[in-house]
Amino acid sequence: MHNRRPAVISRLLVGAAAVLTTLALVAGCTGDDPDEDAAPDQDAPVGSWEPVGPTDAVVRTDQVGYGTTETKIAVLLAPRQADDAAFLVERQDGSVAMKGTVGEDRGSWSTRYPATYPIDVSELRTAGTYRIRVSGGVTAASQVFVVGASKELFGQVAADTVQFFGVQRDGEDVLSEPIPRRASHLHDDAAAVYEAPEFSEGDDLGAGLSTVDGAPTVDVSGGWFDAGDYLKFTHTTAYALTLMQLAQRGGDASIGNGKAIEGLSDETTFGMDWLDKMWDEKTGTLYLQVGLGSGGVDGIVGDHDVWRLPQDDDSASGDGKRYLRNRPVFRANSPGELISPNLAGRVASAFALAAQVEAGDDPTRARAHLDAAAKILSLADTDDPGTLLTTYPRSYYAESTWTDDMALGATEVARAGFVLGDDRWSTWAGQAAQWAGQMTGSGSKQPLNLYDVGPVADAELYGLMAETGNKPAGVTPEALIADLKTRLETGVSAARKSPIGAAAPMTQSDFTTKTFGWSAVAALYRRAAEDDSYDAFGTAQRNIALGTNGWGLSLVVGVGNTYPKCIHHQIANLAGDLSGKGKIATGAVLNGPNAASAFKSLTRSSTAKDCTGVDVSRFDGQDARFVDQPHAYSSVEPAIDFTATALLAVTLESRL
Repeated sequence: MHNRRPAVISRLLVGAAAVLTTLALVAGCTGDDPDEDAAPDQDAPVGSWEPVGPTDAVVRTDQVGYGTTETKIAVLLAPRQADDAAFLVERQDGSVAMKGTVGEDRGSWSTRYPATYPIDVSELRTAGTYRIRVSGGVTAASQVFVVGASKELFGQVAADTVQFFGVQRDGEDVLSEPIPRRASHLHDDAAAVYEAPEFSEGDDLGAGLSTVDGAPTVDVSGGWFDAGDYLKFTHTTAYALTLMQLAQRGGDASIGNGKAIEGLSDETTFGMDWLDKMWDEKTGTLYLQVGLGSGGVDGIVGDHDVWRLPQDDDSASGDGKRYLRNRPVFRANSPGELISPNLAGRVASAFALAAQVEAGDDPTRARAHLDAAAKILSLADTDDPGTLLTTYPRSYYAESTWTDDMALGATEVARAGFVLGDDRWSTWAGQAAQWAGQMTGSGSKQPLNLYDVGPVADAELYGLMAETGNKPAGVTPEALIADLKTRLETGVSAARKSPIGAAAPMTQSDFTTKTFGWSAVAALYRRAAEDDSYDAFGTAQRNIALGTNGWGLSLVVGVGNTYPKCIHHQIANLAGDLSGKGKIATGAVLNGPNAASAFKSLTRSSTAKDCTGVDVSRFDGQDARFVDQPHAYSSVEPAIDFTATALLAVTLESRL
């Protein structure tokens, strides 16, 4: 899980603008506080839709919408048993599109809502806008929702998530939208390299920093901030770039049809430019991290100790802030030495995917990236890796597995070699099969997320075998499909026990990224196995992340009708709009609900701007809470790995 210390409708139909205007009138203003005992914003002024009277239950829907051919399940949270409740789906003109009865009670959401019912509206297959109304024991009405082409609905969500990476840019090449930015951390272009820091039992420094004797300064400018703070990590950036470039790449059996996602090519190029800097091919050195999270000794101020805008660091005064002004760089390995295999695998996959994306237009650059990927992969310490290296301190991202990273890295290097006509590709494919065999034998049952890229490795290696006809020893295509299926069965089993059908635990960190991760696994399985058995499960997980949850929130900023607006993100808080509209961190994917205990010791930064968040406390349930306040990092901190997972998931869904 993420354990960072906190810093103190689109283009769907012809006439889409009119549709969006109508939706805004019906749903209320984006980010508004949900009314008591009503679905968020659903009983605002209504234009030509019939006004909704008093209700005592709530209906949750996917706020982005539903593809015309996919399963469509809404959720009714009821204040009492309502087994005989009926529903109808109405159009804007008041005509009825369908009628039905609610499904079986899935159990209690909370004491306030002791009964939960699925509402299946899958027979809606005509593009348009609809609303669900429930009667019979309880009364409720949903927000207006859209049914339309998946490629339009979710292709736009993918483009929205790309915008968040623009917000996260560091260096000189920053963007003016959606939040105006100024150049930041300009001293990163000549940064000193330091020895691995020592930490106390927590995340604070246990001793001062020491530079590496004889090491030259390095240019590590640019790149993306990891989350709501300003640290830059190779570990999370490589993961994000891997998934982003999978979404960007097209024309293969496992990912998609190559439909361009607005802005994605520019962002992956920007990200790869920074990753290029973090790998010194001349010395064989991989740099791990830029910046120091926490101080704690000698008056040192760390990144997480001050709430400010990133450009403020360039002029930070005083000896205590020297590591804000001149940020330290830490290495993943000494020159030419071995690299922690989790890092080697995922960094190799990012470079190799860049080679695949570039092969057609820039083969020279593509071959350079393939060479970098192959070299990094060859430096993986797979004999006795010990404790895996991710970040300093490791507790920020405590990863424990690495065969998945190596399987994915070798697979993507092999695919890049095949595309570029490099005869070594079959050797790399053999390595991929060996690592995949170990990975599938480990019995991991996790969704795609920062700590487990196994599902992508399964699907990518299966696709490579199918494309090339090469099936090296170590793992069979059937075993790769079986691994995906085993994971999905675990998710389906967990979802059956949840009143809203959630496969990810709501009382643990990383709920949103794991929810999107399950959606991605289902789509990867569908493409590889040509089996739609898990489509409904994958769709349901996406629905949950985009509004079909107990809180009625989209967990992606700027996407849907009601989403958090007071996120744990310094740029959004200090330079953006706090109304939920305008200059916001569009596309930022948030942590999500978390255990109630995670919110007991929150400390507000004295320099953060006050913000009135969406109050959904009355919808808390399942021993979980959601808090929309800048200090509530357990709910509302975004991260690039969260957002990349969502980007890939919705891209895959848009191409099914």
